[in-house]
Amino acid sequence: MPPLFPATLALYGVACALYLGHLMSGSQGLARAGRGALAAAFASQALDIGWLCTHGMHPAVSAREALSFAAWLICGAYLLASVRIRIPVVGALVVPVTMVLDVAARLSPSHEVAHGVSTLGAVHIMLATAGVALFAVAAGGAVIYLVEERALKAHRAGRLFKRGTALETLDTLNRRCIIFGFPLFTVAVITGAVWGVQLHDRLFTPQYSIAVAAWITYAVLLVARVTAGWRGRRAAIMTLGGFVTSLTVLLIYFVRGFGGTTL
Repeated sequence: MPPLFPATLALYGVACALYLGHLMSGSQGLARAGRGALAAAFASQALDIGWLCTHGMHPAVSAREALSFAAWLICGAYLLASVRIRIPVVGALVVPVTMVLDVAARLSPSHEVAHGVSTLGAVHIMLATAGVALFAVAAGGAVIYLVEERALKAHRAGRLFKRGTALETLDTLNRRCIIFGFPLFTVAVITGAVWGVQLHDRLFTPQYSIAVAAWITYAVLLVARVTAGWRGRRAAIMTLGGFVTSLTVLLIYFVRGFGGTTL
């Protein structure tokens, strides 16, 4: 267990409470405080990741560490996005998910260590995780978009809508996260193909096939945005589908880790 994990978990908990408080009250002060607590949690977890790396437990060494790394990157991606776009309502959804992923990683068995992961394998895991992190923020925005749009169409502007973010802003968040995440995920798919052939002497493992399906989903979405003007609800639904698919790959590795298998 990394030394700062209790502090990191406490900071995530504080950030969750503050973001939810903003959701209930609309207080911008709570939103700013939540962002500060989340930034502190991000820094604390970064120190823990560094400590683990010095003990040979870098993010590419096991599914457990990859999942924790994914939680950290989701936190960082949200913080980066929130610099340019006011999205505290999205934070109320993304931050609890981040905390749950980190807790799941830290409380899972630690015996599934893969020694001697190649450089290619490490690059693949890092890029895939970074891509999934950006997709996660896009998915959080997509969920809020669909909820707000439904409330607006039903003329039920409830508390979430009143405290929420403009639909256009949420669509912009979706587009930007996918634009940055898609190239990372593309390179991850390519390196994963080469790495898979090296390890298994075959290309299409089940998890690789799922990853390709996620890549196709986001590729279609980006092309449709440019050529057919897709945005809003359709873009949000496809974003959620792609995220669930891409996250499934990481979860498959994580569950297989309980049996001592990393690939």
